[in-house]
Amino acid sequence: MLVLVAVFAIPGICALIVFILARPQEFFTLLQRIPFLHLFTGLALVGWILDVRLRRLQLIGAPSLPWVLALFGWALLSCAVIVPDTLIARAIELAILFTIYGTIAHGIQRFRTLQLVAAVLAVACLFISAMCFYEGRSPKECVGGVEAEGGVIGEPDGRECELSETCKVGPEAKSGLDYKCEHVGAFNMYSVEGRVRYIGELNDPNEVSLVISTCGFSMLIAFMLRRHSAPRMVMLGGAVTLVLWTVMMTESRGGLVTAMIVPGVYLVRKYGPRALIFAAAVALPILSMSGRSGESADESTQLRYEAWSAGLQMVHQNPLFGVGPKQFANHHFITAHNSYVLVLAELGFIGLFLFMSVLYITTKTLIVGLRELRDVPGTEVAQVWGMALLASMLGAMFQINTLSFAYHSSTWILIGLSGAWFSCVRTHRPTFNVKMTGRDLAIVAGVVVVYAILILPVFLRRKGY
Repeated sequence: MLVLVAVFAIPGICALIVFILARPQEFFTLLQRIPFLHLFTGLALVGWILDVRLRRLQLIGAPSLPWVLALFGWALLSCAVIVPDTLIARAIELAILFTIYGTIAHGIQRFRTLQLVAAVLAVACLFISAMCFYEGRSPKECVGGVEAEGGVIGEPDGRECELSETCKVGPEAKSGLDYKCEHVGAFNMYSVEGRVRYIGELNDPNEVSLVISTCGFSMLIAFMLRRHSAPRMVMLGGAVTLVLWTVMMTESRGGLVTAMIVPGVYLVRKYGPRALIFAAAVALPILSMSGRSGESADESTQLRYEAWSAGLQMVHQNPLFGVGPKQFANHHFITAHNSYVLVLAELGFIGLFLFMSVLYITTKTLIVGLRELRDVPGTEVAQVWGMALLASMLGAMFQINTLSFAYHSSTWILIGLSGAWFSCVRTHRPTFNVKMTGRDLAIVAGVVVVYAILILPVFLRRKGY
């Protein structure tokens, strides 16, 4: 416990995770009077500086650090060139994201503190899952407001319903409002087309499924592997069931696949590629019976393809800088619904290369580290958390193909935790190091070019765009 108390950066990091993901300030209005996001960002940063000054932390740079700096620097340059009037706002947003990443990646250098932060992350995801589960099991009520992407933006009026049409009639119905019949949970949170969702950055069912799978499910598996006592397994098994049930209630097709990728990574590492056959045999029936289908799902897919096509048009206008960070929605009526297309459209080819480099070196660090530690006695803890983070990263990299998560806090929390894992291993094994080689750079560049010039255009052309 002395290790935990001695590290000043940890309280700020944990508070940031809770307030960014669980967002208690949305439920208790008194908390909104204080800018907790900026306060805890500053607390984490100051705590890290104190830890370094007191020599409680070493100046160990994560392999992803130079690439994150290059990506954020390029984003600021793109902003300064294309939309200079938004430079200050973008600089503040990127500074917060970098602080989240940087303090996690470099403020955690012991596996005890890594496990503490992972526990906070898992608990935050369990809280989100519980709130969404309660929402999905609650009666339906009329929600009146303005129709927008993702459903109606409004307030429940307390009238129980079964169909949206019944909400539009009666003395309580207000003219000029769009009405939907949705599940209404605690604090007036409500579903969208019957699909559970949260608030803040997670007000979309697909986003909920991604975060609780990659930041919750994978962490819970790691805690189950750490110790095997019966009470602990029962408790964690219940928590896993809650998370997976909530993923099902989001009706997110990508979320279901991500939830299967997480344990699938463990199976592949233990049994090799042949485990994919078993995984596919289990996954296909589940996917066929779950997720959205019908007219609404088809319309969502078509809108997503239209957004990808619009993203290609944007990068054609300026292949070098794109349209500027956070500008996609100013050029198209919905977001990109694809992190890779989003970065390509907003930051150009160089931006996508840097973003892919961050993901590549993060994943490579985990794979190389796990390979080097596999047969080393006494490294069980490192291997458990390395596998959890690898499963999280691979699941996230899959699902952000249909979600705009390039600037999402959870993305940078995962990248930061992967950097922290490197720092923990490096503390105990000073010779451990991972770098981007010329071969790695060629692979990333080749993937970017093939994806942007061949795969994506051909795919969209086949879909009629």
